[in-house]
Amino acid sequence: MNKKIIIQLILFFIILLLVILLAFKYSTKVSIKTPDIEKIIISSDLKESSSNVINNIEYSSNDEQGNQYSIKAEYGRVSDKDSNIIIMRNVKAQVIFNIHEKITINASSATYNAVSYDTNFKDNIIIKYDKNKITCDNVDLLFLDQKIKLYNNINYNNLNTNLIADGMEIDLLTKNSKIYMLNKDKKINVIYRGNGDN
Repeated sequence: MNKKIIIQLILFFIILLLVILLAFKYSTKVSIKTPDIEKIIISSDLKESSSNVINNIEYSSNDEQGNQYSIKAEYGRVSDKDSNIIIMRNVKAQVIFNIHEKITINASSATYNAVSYDTNFKDNIIIKYDKNKITCDNVDLLFLDQKIKLYNNINYNNLNTNLIADGMEIDLLTKNSKIYMLNKDKKINVIYRGNGDN
Protein backbone atom coordinates (compact mmCIF):
# COMPACT_ATOMS: atom_id res chain seq x y z
CA MET A 1 0.00 0.00 0.00
CA ASN A 2 0.99 3.56 -0.56
CA LYS A 3 2.44 5.39 2.49
CA LYS A 4 0.15 8.35 1.88
CA ILE A 5 -2.97 6.16 2.03
CA ILE A 6 -1.76 4.46 5.23
CA ILE A 7 -1.14 7.82 6.93
CA GLN A 8 -4.58 9.08 5.85
CA LEU A 9 -6.26 5.94 7.22
CA ILE A 10 -4.42 6.24 10.53
CA LEU A 11 -5.41 9.92 10.84
CA PHE A 12 -9.01 9.07 9.94
CA PHE A 13 -9.22 6.38 12.65
CA ILE A 14 -7.64 8.67 15.26
CA ILE A 15 -10.18 11.42 14.51
CA LEU A 16 -13.03 8.91 14.52
CA LEU A 17 -11.84 7.53 17.88
CA LEU A 18 -11.64 11.05 19.37
CA VAL A 19 -15.17 11.91 18.17
CA ILE A 20 -16.56 8.68 19.64
CA LEU A 21 -14.78 9.26 22.97
CA LEU A 22 -16.04 12.85 23.21
CA ALA A 23 -19.60 11.83 22.32
CA PHE A 24 -19.51 9.03 24.90
CA LYS A 25 -18.08 11.33 27.58
CA TYR A 26 -20.70 14.05 26.91
CA SER A 27 -23.66 11.66 26.84
CA THR A 28 -22.51 9.92 30.04
CA LYS A 29 -22.04 13.26 31.80
CA VAL A 30 -25.52 14.50 30.88
CA SER A 31 -27.28 11.25 31.77
CA ILE A 32 -25.62 11.07 35.19
CA LYS A 33 -26.37 14.65 36.20
CA THR A 34 -29.82 15.22 34.72
CA PRO A 35 -31.44 12.27 32.96
CA ASP A 36 -34.61 14.23 32.04
CA ILE A 37 -32.98 17.36 30.61
CA GLU A 38 -30.77 18.11 27.67
CA LYS A 39 -28.55 21.19 27.81
CA ILE A 40 -27.15 22.96 24.80
CA ILE A 41 -24.84 25.96 24.88
CA ILE A 42 -25.95 27.83 21.78
CA SER A 43 -23.44 30.64 21.72
CA SER A 44 -20.80 32.20 23.86
CA ASP A 45 -17.72 34.24 23.21
CA LEU A 46 -15.07 33.78 25.90
CA LYS A 47 -12.79 36.73 26.49
CA GLU A 48 -9.13 35.96 26.93
CA SER A 49 -8.83 36.98 30.57
CA SER A 50 -8.43 35.50 34.01
CA SER A 51 -11.83 36.80 35.17
CA ASN A 52 -13.77 34.20 33.13
CA VAL A 53 -16.00 36.82 31.50
CA ILE A 54 -18.36 35.52 28.81
CA ASN A 55 -20.06 37.86 26.30
CA ASN A 56 -23.33 37.18 24.47
CA ILE A 57 -24.11 34.00 26.35
CA GLU A 58 -27.15 31.81 25.75
CA TYR A 59 -28.20 28.54 27.37
CA SER A 60 -31.14 26.44 26.29
CA SER A 61 -32.70 23.29 27.72
CA ASN A 62 -35.77 21.09 27.21
CA ASP A 63 -37.67 18.74 29.49
CA GLU A 64 -39.58 15.52 28.81
CA GLN A 65 -42.89 17.39 28.50
CA GLY A 66 -41.58 19.43 25.57
CA ASN A 67 -41.17 22.64 27.57
CA GLN A 68 -38.23 24.82 26.55
CA TYR A 69 -36.16 27.15 28.69
CA SER A 70 -33.66 29.63 27.32
CA ILE A 71 -31.67 32.33 29.02
CA LYS A 72 -29.59 35.02 27.33
CA ALA A 73 -27.30 37.60 28.86
CA GLU A 74 -25.16 40.40 27.52
CA TYR A 75 -22.32 39.06 29.61
CA GLY A 76 -21.57 36.87 32.59
CA ARG A 77 -18.76 35.29 34.50
CA VAL A 78 -18.07 31.93 36.05
CA SER A 79 -18.25 32.03 39.85
CA ASP A 80 -14.92 31.80 41.66
CA LYS A 81 -16.50 29.43 44.23
CA ASP A 82 -18.35 27.04 41.88
CA SER A 83 -17.59 26.55 38.19
CA ASN A 84 -21.20 25.42 37.55
CA ILE A 85 -22.55 28.85 38.58
CA ILE A 86 -22.70 31.62 35.97
CA ILE A 87 -23.33 35.16 37.24
CA MET A 88 -25.12 37.06 34.44
CA ARG A 89 -25.97 40.70 33.70
CA ASN A 90 -28.74 42.15 31.51
CA VAL A 91 -30.70 38.93 31.31
CA LYS A 92 -33.69 37.78 29.27
CA ALA A 93 -35.19 34.34 29.87
CA GLN A 94 -38.09 32.50 28.23
CA VAL A 95 -40.09 29.48 29.29
CA ILE A 96 -42.05 28.10 26.33
CA PHE A 97 -44.57 25.40 27.12
CA ASN A 98 -45.35 22.55 24.73
CA ILE A 99 -48.66 24.25 23.86
CA HIS A 100 -46.80 27.40 22.80
CA GLU A 101 -47.55 29.47 25.90
CA LYS A 102 -44.64 31.70 26.84
CA ILE A 103 -43.36 33.43 29.97
CA THR A 104 -40.59 36.02 29.56
CA ILE A 105 -38.42 37.24 32.42
CA ASN A 106 -36.18 40.30 32.08
CA ALA A 107 -33.78 41.25 34.88
CA SER A 108 -30.65 43.26 35.49
CA SER A 109 -28.86 40.22 36.94
CA ALA A 110 -29.23 36.48 37.44
CA THR A 111 -27.33 33.53 38.85
CA TYR A 112 -27.61 30.45 36.62
CA ASN A 113 -26.76 26.91 37.74
CA ALA A 114 -25.46 25.00 34.71
CA VAL A 115 -26.17 21.62 36.37
CA SER A 116 -29.72 22.04 37.75
CA TYR A 117 -30.69 24.96 35.43
CA ASP A 118 -32.14 26.76 38.46
CA THR A 119 -31.91 30.52 37.99
CA ASN A 120 -32.15 33.30 40.58
CA PHE A 121 -33.11 36.66 39.07
CA LYS A 122 -32.82 40.01 40.83
CA ASP A 123 -33.05 43.74 40.19
CA ASN A 124 -35.48 45.41 37.77
CA ILE A 125 -37.46 42.23 37.10
CA ILE A 126 -40.32 42.30 34.60
CA ILE A 127 -42.29 39.11 33.91
CA LYS A 128 -44.78 38.91 31.04
CA TYR A 129 -47.25 36.09 30.47
CA ASP A 130 -50.13 36.51 28.03
CA LYS A 131 -51.74 39.85 29.10
CA ASN A 132 -50.24 39.71 32.59
CA LYS A 133 -47.27 41.77 33.76
CA ILE A 134 -45.48 41.30 37.07
CA THR A 135 -42.66 43.32 38.58
CA CYS A 136 -40.78 42.29 41.73
CA ASP A 137 -37.35 42.27 43.36
CA ASN A 138 -36.54 38.54 43.24
CA VAL A 139 -37.51 35.51 41.15
CA ASP A 140 -36.30 31.92 41.53
CA LEU A 141 -36.94 29.70 38.52
CA LEU A 142 -36.69 26.15 39.83
CA PHE A 143 -36.52 24.26 36.57
CA LEU A 144 -36.38 20.72 37.94
CA ASP A 145 -39.23 21.43 40.40
CA GLN A 146 -41.24 23.07 37.58
CA LYS A 147 -41.89 26.16 39.75
CA ILE A 148 -41.36 29.90 39.70
CA LYS A 149 -41.11 31.69 43.06
CA LEU A 150 -41.51 35.46 43.16
CA TYR A 151 -40.89 37.51 46.28
CA ASN A 152 -40.35 41.04 47.60
CA ASN A 153 -42.45 43.93 46.28
CA ILE A 154 -44.65 42.00 43.84
CA ASN A 155 -46.84 44.17 41.65
CA TYR A 156 -49.14 42.13 39.37
CA ASN A 157 -51.17 43.78 36.59
CA ASN A 158 -53.54 42.52 33.94
CA LEU A 159 -56.47 44.15 32.12
CA ASN A 160 -58.75 44.19 35.18
CA THR A 161 -56.60 43.73 38.26
CA ASN A 162 -53.70 45.31 40.11
CA LEU A 163 -52.36 43.22 42.99
CA ILE A 164 -49.58 43.97 45.49
CA ALA A 165 -48.14 41.13 47.60
CA ASP A 166 -44.91 39.78 49.14
CA GLY A 167 -44.81 36.29 47.65
CA MET A 168 -46.12 34.28 44.73
CA GLU A 169 -45.53 30.76 43.42
CA ILE A 170 -46.45 29.53 39.95
CA ASP A 171 -46.57 25.81 39.14
CA LEU A 172 -45.30 25.48 35.58
CA LEU A 173 -47.12 22.19 35.02
CA THR A 174 -50.62 23.12 36.23
CA LYS A 175 -50.25 26.93 35.77
CA ASN A 176 -51.80 27.31 39.24
CA SER A 177 -50.50 30.16 41.38
CA LYS A 178 -50.42 30.92 45.09
CA ILE A 179 -50.19 34.52 46.31
CA TYR A 180 -49.33 35.40 49.92
CA MET A 181 -47.89 37.92 52.35
CA LEU A 182 -44.74 37.04 54.29
CA ASN A 183 -46.02 38.95 57.31
CA LYS A 184 -49.30 37.25 58.28
CA ASP A 185 -50.58 40.49 59.87
CA LYS A 186 -50.56 42.25 56.47
CA LYS A 187 -53.10 41.68 53.71
CA ILE A 188 -52.73 41.40 49.95
CA ASN A 189 -53.77 44.65 48.27
CA VAL A 190 -56.07 44.06 45.26
CA ILE A 191 -57.60 46.74 43.03
CA TYR A 192 -60.17 45.43 40.58
CA ARG A 193 -61.19 47.53 37.57
CA GLY A 194 -64.57 46.11 36.45
CA ASN A 195 -64.25 46.08 32.66
CA GLY A 196 -60.72 47.35 32.26
CA ASP A 197 -61.85 50.83 31.25
CA ASN A 198 -61.28 52.53 34.64
